[in-house]
Amino acid sequence: MTRGSDDYSLFKGLVFWGSEHLPKDLVISLGEIRQWAIDQELIWDDEAQFVASERIEELKKHFTTEHELSILIHLYTDDLGKLAYAEYPYLPIKSLIKMDQQIEIVYWEIIPSVWASDGSVKEYGQVNLGFWIPNTSDEFCSVSNAKMVVQRFLGLYNNMSKDFERYKLPNGVLSAQVEGNVKAKFFKNGRNFDVELS
Repeated sequence: MTRGSDDYSLFKGLVFWGSEHLPKDLVISLGEIRQWAIDQELIWDDEAQFVASERIEELKKHFTTEHELSILIHLYTDDLGKLAYAEYPYLPIKSLIKMDQQIEIVYWEIIPSVWASDGSVKEYGQVNLGFWIPNTSDEFCSVSNAKMVVQRFLGLYNNMSKDFERYKLPNGVLSAQVEGNVKAKFFKNGRNFDVELS
């Protein structure tokens, strides 16, 4: 995973949100995907949109290969209906548990997994998270499909104060924006992953 002189040895690989927006014949490598994004005029600030030089140097102060960081490529439709591109450091939940660190949630999305015949959602099976880690400067992302974790975020979504932004997307995804006002600490409950939200 190389582009230019940046050192990507800290990262395990790539994770995708919105990979359906990529052309089917595109070679799945960081360099090829970035070049495609540039060609599609999706990049207006490569320092902010790419996990590259300055961001990598900052991450190296806090993380090693044992944290199993990846680069998350997020392709999504913005408020104007245009395709948008961003990269974030992706940190697995198991690494957050090992770090024993409370994080500040920026947003979460709860993803449907089972639908009824009328198209309504019967079950949710995954949570996508954006968060801040104290004393670091980047926004991180992670994913959990642990049943207890999904249930806790669903419970909080259903009981949120009106001060926070929450909405249901046309595809059934539940989205909540909290900008660091919700704290989370992940832990193991027996053999299962769990989370305490405050």
